Amino acid sequence: MDGLKKVCDIFDIPYGDVANLPRITLLGEEEAYIENFLSLEDYKRNSVKLKCKNSVISVSGENFCVKAIKEGCILIQGKINALKFI
Repeated sequence: MDGLKKVCDIFDIPYGDVANLPRITLLGEEEAYIENFLSLEDYKRNSVKLKCKNSVISVSGENFCVKAIKEGCILIQGKINALKFI
């Protein structure tokens, strides 16, 4: 366990928030809200790739539409088939 994780555990602070880890909220197969990414690497109608601190998030599916995007947050709508870290 690293030092930051220990401190978070002691003070009951969410580690993911402090470590700036991506937070992914899925609403069924139709919507993905992803927070704490660094940049949009690729956007197509059937795939989205987001660069994060320690990985890349790849979302694949059909008929994607970016409904909202702001610093570090994105809302993707469409048919989501898979989400993976690469």
